[in-house]
Amino acid sequence: MATAQQSVAEPHAASTRRRRASLRRRETLAFYGFISPWLLGFIFLSILPLALGFAISLSNFNGFNLHTSLRYVGFANYRRAFHDPEFWQSLIRTGVFTLIVVPATLAIQLGLALLLNSRIKALGLWRTLFYLPAIIPIVATAYIWKAITAQDGGLVNRIIGALGGSSSIDWLVGHPRATLLALVLWGSAGVGMLIFLAGLQSIPEELYEAARIDGASRFAVFRKVTLPLLTPVIMFQLIFSLIGAAQVVAQPLLLAPNTTGGLGASVPPPNQLFNVQALQEIFVYGDYGYGAAMIWIFVLALMLITAALFFSGRFWVYYGSEQYSNE
Repeated sequence: MATAQQSVAEPHAASTRRRRASLRRRETLAFYGFISPWLLGFIFLSILPLALGFAISLSNFNGFNLHTSLRYVGFANYRRAFHDPEFWQSLIRTGVFTLIVVPATLAIQLGLALLLNSRIKALGLWRTLFYLPAIIPIVATAYIWKAITAQDGGLVNRIIGALGGSSSIDWLVGHPRATLLALVLWGSAGVGMLIFLAGLQSIPEELYEAARIDGASRFAVFRKVTLPLLTPVIMFQLIFSLIGAAQVVAQPLLLAPNTTGGLGASVPPPNQLFNVQALQEIFVYGDYGYGAAMIWIFVLALMLITAALFFSGRFWVYYGSEQYSNE
């Protein structure tokens, strides 16, 4: 009897295993089918261009010598970069620019989020107005900013003139860095404001009530309750703002005076950021290998800084009552 039951159960169990294996295969195929558009895009639009860019950085490619004098030069382009004064000058300018933009961006975004979180009237209107610069195309934003800061009849000069100052300041030539900083801060405030606002609204109201019952002042509540619970959002925005500031390239070109933009624009020296220098080396001077090497050096430096920021989060980023290191 037991043998007969076992002989009947074994084919049934084998059939069940085959059905499960077939189901797993179908689920696997469906999974790869759904992610294949993204996966193919990631391979052909990210991985392969990165590999090609690195290969170009190891060559003397200039855009025209693919079938003539193209040769492997090893790390000569990288050594050239470290001995190039313009490389270091553009890197220092970008570092100073980033050190100004990132803290200012975070402060403006958090300030706007706190304002909107205070239940002001016409909340939807203010949220739309603050977010509006983020959805305007960057070319349109730059031309709007050029019109605002124009030497003859610009809004900024009109306001300064009405206050008794000079109404003929050439902002694009005399103060190019301040003009660029204002444009970048104006355009980047909206997205981060909404992210900070979401973080503020996720903090339980009970914590604020408990702090007020204990007699905490408004500043103490912000420092002891709001800020610690907002540190995950601050970390995200810090990384996001750092990468965004490091990638600024279109704005300096579009704000170049007496031009309509483009890589051949005569960018004022204070706005000659690293990416502008690297792209001009490639597309204006035709030095593809050297420009690619510059970009790879910059990418590696940015990766190291980002990794250092993530590591520092162990000491100041909090999730609830636990530190980042305990997650």
